[in-house]
Amino acid sequence: MSGDRRRAISTDEGAPNALCGRALANWVDGERRARLIVTRDLDVMWMNEAARALRDDGEAFEVCDGRLTPRSPIIAGLVVAARPEEAGCAVVPGEGGRHWVAWAREVCAPPNALIGLTLQRARSEVRFQALIENHLLTPSEGRIIEMLLAGVETGRIAQALDISIETLRTHLKHAYQKLGVRSRGELFAEALSFVGP
Repeated sequence: MSGDRRRAISTDEGAPNALCGRALANWVDGERRARLIVTRDLDVMWMNEAARALRDDGEAFEVCDGRLTPRSPIIAGLVVAARPEEAGCAVVPGEGGRHWVAWAREVCAPPNALIGLTLQRARSEVRFQALIENHLLTPSEGRIIEMLLAGVETGRIAQALDISIETLRTHLKHAYQKLGVRSRGELFAEALSFVGP
């Protein structure tokens, strides 16, 4: 039997697609993490209730004239660097020693690229030293990993540590092997297991 087995999208309010759409909107809006959809230029297209509360608090970001104004340039850098394959992630320092974990991923392709941005307050002090000690990283590897987790680009890390890009890549290769990760995304996932209880 041949034929198109795709289901037609219905505009009927009681149709399964309409119900799923409302359920999805309620689920995302009720999410405890702040979620926003922004353009690469940081124009805010949508935010959930948790993001509105975070905006009103003003600790992590503000929205001025419909544009996201993050307290840390790390968040803006994540948005600009966001790709569809893997969510970029960084730990962002906040006020009073608190930290935020931010993720950004391209959720709509160019030319109208949209970025999904998620922010969550870390439950306690970020303990990268435990990550470094647990995996027996050298002091150089540890500094590089901490800078990566803070959202610093590799070129700036090499410059700050006064080492060549090749030396940086060698340190990263060894650190990734010790950590048992193959990508920056996996690095952040491993690091997040050391963020709070």
